[in-house]
Amino acid sequence: MNFYTFRRVIAVVALAGFALSAAAADQPDWLKGPLKKPLDQIRLGITVLYPESNSYQARYADTAAEYTKQLGVKATIMDPQGDPSKQFSQIQNLIAEHVDAMVVWPTSAVAVTPAIRRAHAAGIPVIISNSHIEKSARKYTVAFTGPDDCGQARKAAEMLVKALNDKGQIVLVLGTPGYATAMIRESCFLDVIKKHPEIKVLDKQPADWNRGKAQSVMEAYLTKYGKKIDGVYAEDDGMGLGVLNAIQGAGIKKGRIKLVTANMFRQGYTAIKNGWETGSVWQSPSDDAKLAIQTAIRVAEGKPVPKVQHIPTPKVDAETIKNFSQPTW
Repeated sequence: MNFYTFRRVIAVVALAGFALSAAAADQPDWLKGPLKKPLDQIRLGITVLYPESNSYQARYADTAAEYTKQLGVKATIMDPQGDPSKQFSQIQNLIAEHVDAMVVWPTSAVAVTPAIRRAHAAGIPVIISNSHIEKSARKYTVAFTGPDDCGQARKAAEMLVKALNDKGQIVLVLGTPGYATAMIRESCFLDVIKKHPEIKVLDKQPADWNRGKAQSVMEAYLTKYGKKIDGVYAEDDGMGLGVLNAIQGAGIKKGRIKLVTANMFRQGYTAIKNGWETGSVWQSPSDDAKLAIQTAIRVAEGKPVPKVQHIPTPKVDAETIKNFSQPTW
């Protein structure tokens, strides 16, 4: 059965016979020292943003299921379908289940705060994964794991500035309004662009992390601005591929419009190799999910963890792509 058939509660996984020996004999290297409880007795709750939205989130959810099963940890993995109210209810359910720790990829920087506050009050440690929540709510969480979104945006901006030779007009295709990652990737990108006064921002519009919407946004840009557009920044590579569809559909010559994105996808890798995409930033959803789960297990075992942990996010362009394998997401 397809993983996403389950939609809201995707899986509760355990390896009954294997886990007892795995906890003692196969304790992972990253989990040092004596254990508070065997791994097969740890129960995690994981709520993922929207696995059907794009391939990155799908790979993250798949990895969460596979990795907890490999470790012998029991995990309830939920899909809120990008809906803050659904995620609120899911967190409430995980509190009622008395999980040992909770991993939350927030659907909103603000809307899930009351539920996270309730988890904290119930004594359940919360690890925020991938996207930040509002600063005032971070005191109710144990840690953040995921990409450095500001760093990614700055790297994308640097690649675009270089490709444009420090001069030109650009448009932005943004993620979901009010979503922390979208806001950070916009502001940090623009912080770099503002230092280059001969690069002008013509327009910026959201596409909600959706490839089809991004294509429509770019088609509208091309209708409105035409040949004025020299460059495009898409806040993720899925939207970047939608932008590329619009560029190719308009019959625009390869490389005339410079396109940079964040968190490169499999097809984006090919687009960079073929010269249709200028550059992106590497971000592994598997690394993202594993770091969150490892942190949650450490916390459940009573071990200290850093407040912030980032996964690697190096630049990928025509010069550096030879150093990377094609992503599977």
